[in-house]
Formats: sequence, C-alpha cells, structure tokens
Amino acid sequence: MAEPAERIDPVSLEEFQAMHFGDRRAELIDGVIVVAQEFPTARHGAIAAALGANLYNAIRGGRLPCRVEVGTGIEIRQDRDWNLGPDVTVRCGGTCREPGQPTLVAEILSPSNRATELMRKLHAYQSVPSLTDILLIEQDAYRVEHWTRTERGSWTLAEPLSGPDAVLSLPRLGRAWRLEELYGDL
Repeated sequence: MAEPAERIDPVSLEEFQAMHFGDRRAELIDGVIVVAQEFPTARHGAIAAALGANLYNAIRGGRLPCRVEVGTGIEIRQDRDWNLGPDVTVRCGGTCREPGQPTLVAEILSPSNRATELMRKLHAYQSVPSLTDILLIEQDAYRVEHWTRTERGSWTLAEPLSGPDAVLSLPRLGRAWRLEELYGDL
C-alpha cells in the first residue's frame, strides 16, 4: 500500500525570514523552501565575481546611481511569497543604508538547477516592476540568455548568446562585453 502524500503548506515571507538554515543558503520559491545542498563550484564563483566586477566598473564609469550586490535576496509578494537570491543584482537609487530597487538580476545556472524551478523563478523576477534585465548564464559553456523589459512593460528574449566572442550589450548601463570578459577568462 502506498504511503499517504505529505502535505506541504506554503510558507509566508515572514515565516521564512524567522527561520535559520545554519551555513546553508535557502530560497523561498512560490511559498516552498528550497535549501542548497552544496556550495557553488569554483567556476560559478569566478563567473559571479567577474560579472560583478564588470558591472561595478560600468556603474562607476557611467556615474550611475546604482550598486552591485552579490548573493543578496529579493522579496517578491504574490499569491505565495518568494525570497530569491540571484547570484548578482544591480540596484539603483536608495542610499548606502536603504537599498534601491533591483534593475538587473543574474542567475548562474548549474546542473543542479531544475528547468521547472528556473522557469518559476524567471516568472517571479518578471513580476518585479523595477527589473529591466534578467541574465541567465550557463556555468559550463559560454551561453547567456538576456531578457529585457520593453517600454510597454512586456518581456523579450534577445537571441541567446554563445561562444567566448559573443557580445552582451546592456544599454541601460552603457556597456557591452564579450562573454569571455564576463566569464573572467581573459
């Protein structure tokens, strides 16, 4: 005889924030807690560092009122709450004590990212009114998907970029980079 299904109730953002996960990273995805089973790979960390450094330099060079954050959370209220931790976030406005609004998020994909989880996260990110750019970066190949919000508020996917010489352009930051630069492989 089969075991009865265990019911998992959604967790609110407040309940999630009151929980402690030790040294493990956790996200709240559509009301469900997802705890990372292992640390990111060295490749994952190198891409996050290179991307963060390039974005930081673009923001500083353009004297934009923005900042780069690595591994911080974004809270999203929907029917079920979300607390996502993109690998890299750009926030604009705000102060040093009060963060501005997220305008760009980047997720570095690894083999452990499930496609269904990623699509749910993409839809949640797209619901954040201030976000204008979403980057999905493959860890094990030079491949980037760049989602951008149009002036009318809809989202478009640019032609996927692949190969070390492909160029990612972020007009809102006034910069473009070869993927090799963003991957930290120069």
